Parts: sequence; C-alpha cells; structure tokens
Amino acid sequence: MQLFGSKKHGKHKDNGAVSKNGDNIQSRRIESTRGEEVAAPNAADSRPQGRKPSKGKAGKTVLIVFLVLILIAAAAFAAWKLFVKPPEVADDGPVTSGTSIKDPEDDAPDTGSGRRDGVFTFLVVGLDRVANNTDTIMVGSLDTVKGTVNIVNIPRDTLVDTKYRVKKINSIYPASKNNGGNGIDDLKDAVKDLVGFSIDSYAVIDLEACAKIVDIIGGVTFDVPVNMYYDDPAQNLHIAIPAGVQTLNGDNFVKVMRFRHTYAGGDIQRISVQQDLLKALAKQTLTAGNIKNIDQLLDVYEKYVDTNLTKNNVAYYIEQFLKLNMDYITFSTLPNTPRMLCSLSYVMIDIDKWIPMVNEKLNPYSDAIKPENLDVISFDGTNFVSTTGEMKGGTTSFSNFNLGYTPQIITYKEGSNSNA
Repeated sequence: MQLFGSKKHGKHKDNGAVSKNGDNIQSRRIESTRGEEVAAPNAADSRPQGRKPSKGKAGKTVLIVFLVLILIAAAAFAAWKLFVKPPEVADDGPVTSGTSIKDPEDDAPDTGSGRRDGVFTFLVVGLDRVANNTDTIMVGSLDTVKGTVNIVNIPRDTLVDTKYRVKKINSIYPASKNNGGNGIDDLKDAVKDLVGFSIDSYAVIDLEACAKIVDIIGGVTFDVPVNMYYDDPAQNLHIAIPAGVQTLNGDNFVKVMRFRHTYAGGDIQRISVQQDLLKALAKQTLTAGNIKNIDQLLDVYEKYVDTNLTKNNVAYYIEQFLKLNMDYITFSTLPNTPRMLCSLSYVMIDIDKWIPMVNEKLNPYSDAIKPENLDVISFDGTNFVSTTGEMKGGTTSFSNFNLGYTPQIITYKEGSNSNA
C-alpha cells in the first residue's frame, strides 16, 4: 500500500486536495497493524520552534563534561606515574647467613638476591657549611609494602673505625674534603661499616635548604623545650628563641636544629629535640594541602641538595611519603655510651643493642646482619672492642693520644656487653 504517493515537483500526490504549500488539506492517514487508519501528525507541527533543550540533553552534556574531566585527570595521573621513578638499590648485603629476619606474613618478596622488594634505604646528612661538619646524620629505611619509615640518628661524636686521626663520624666528611676527596664517599663507607650494607640513596642537605622548605609550607608549629639564647659572632649565629609552642619560620627552624647549649643531656638530648622537630616538619609537610607546593619543594632539592637521587626519584619518595600514616614513621638513636677518649668526647656504640636495631629498623635484606658483616669499634674504658678484631691505624693512631699505654683490641663476641 502506498502511504504518501510519489514525489513530483516537490509535492506529494494523494486522493485528497493539495494546499498551496504542498500539504494535503485532508489529514494524511496511515494504517495501523490492525488495518485501521490513524491520523499522522502534520509535518509542520513537528518542526522545532526554538524549544529549550530537554532535561535529558542537559544531563548528557554534564555527563560528557564529567567524562572529559576524568580523562584529563587520568592523563595527568598517567603523566605523573611516568615522571616518578623509584631509586636504584644497592646489592651488597648479607648473603645466606642462615638467619632470616623476614616476617613470615610479610607480603614483600625478595628480589632473588636477598633484597626485599619495595624496601629502600637512605642517608640524610645535615651539613654545617662553616666547618663542613656533618652534625646531623640519619640512616633510614622506607618499606613501601608495609607502609613504614624507620629513621635512626647517628650521634655526631660516634666512634668509628677510620684512617683519620679524629675518629668521630662527623669529622669524616671534612677530613675527606681536606684530603682531596668528595666527602660523601668516605662517609658512606663509614655508614656501611656500621650497618653492614651499602645505602641506596644519600642527600647532603645544607641547613639553609631546610629553612626554605619550612617557609614554603608556611612554617612549622613546635613546642620549643628550653629557652634558646646563644651568640657566636664568628659564625654570624645569633639565637634568641623562648621556650613554648610557636610557629617557627625557616630561619628559627634552623636555629633550633643547631642549638646545643643548656641541654642537661648534652648532644643526646639535642638529637631527641631534633627528632621531635623533624617529626613536626614531616607531619606538616606530608599533607594533602602541600601537594600544590611539590614543584617548589623539588626546586629546593635541585638547588641546595647534593644527592644521587634524580628529580624523578625524589618525586617517588614524596608520593610514597604522602601515603604514610604518621604513626608509622619512627625515630630512634644508635644505642651508645658517652666516654672521654684522648681528651675528646666520644660516643661508644653498644654493639649488643646496635645489631638487633639494625635488623629491626634498617636491614633491607631477608637475611639478618651478623657481627661479621660489620666493622664497628667501641672502647670499654681500658681496651677497644672490634667486630673485625682489627683497627685502622692501630689503637695509638688517635689525635692527642694520651692514654699512657697501648690498649689491646678485643674481638667482639655476640652476646657480650661491649661497654661493660
């Protein structure tokens, strides 16, 4: 059945009359499926007359915009993931020592060489530009599987087995520089002697870089434990900070870090204050509100930090730290006993307590660190205790040696008290 007739001269033929504009005068009819004729709407009536878009169309527009935003965000995320890159890891730790420190429920597999996957170690050094002394030395471990960071402070006066005559760990960097070295290589070797493996990443930070970081994030709120007043015109150092809760700007943050006078507990108490201050800095830096400051923080790193980390590696650390619960960031201090030795104040390592701390807090390997993996010396007040049974330069190689006798070297035995 022909419904609309044949098209001719722009008009449709039908049995009814045709109007001047070409439409049928009578309503066109179509057949229903039951053979009944039903009136069809006039074509002119169905033409749009400037109607507003329907709610359905508006909803579709919003959905399209939303999807575009998702795609843009996904592209930005993909670009960020391409930018971040985990640091290279060292691989010279303990091999088949027979003792595993790995938790049976730990989800991090080792890499086949004994390294636990997703675990990175780092060395952070705070440099005093006046004398090139490394007054702040921290060794840390980031476990991206467990979501933990453990940081251990090494006291600046810690006795170490070194060829230099002043055998404090903070003197190694300047001694190396003074003898044509770059400072950091000798310091990394000394840290390896203490922990039993090479550290993956290092960062030597001028304390002025800390000041800039603090200013970028708008200051750090901190409870200063004691009145801090000190003047040293030779270093152009003038500290006048009262005790109490306050927001430290970058300059005062550095002054609190450097202050070491009037502490009843000496340098060990200073380390405790530094740890609390760094916790406050970490807590207030690693927040979602500071994501907008990442570019500025990376710029500070690039200008003021001597490191083997690339900008991509730093971005990786920032990404991982932003995921952390602050309760899973711990600070510890190397177990020690202060002693005078050759007219200088030294910190003696308590080897019995130090080895378990290394395995619990820092070791990135499945195998446990053993005494034979270390080159650690201590002084018990009469003789030296050594994990290797030897000492670089011998026991009389100290600057200002004045013991009046030649101390013996006693080989450390596991389970003995090295500072009894």
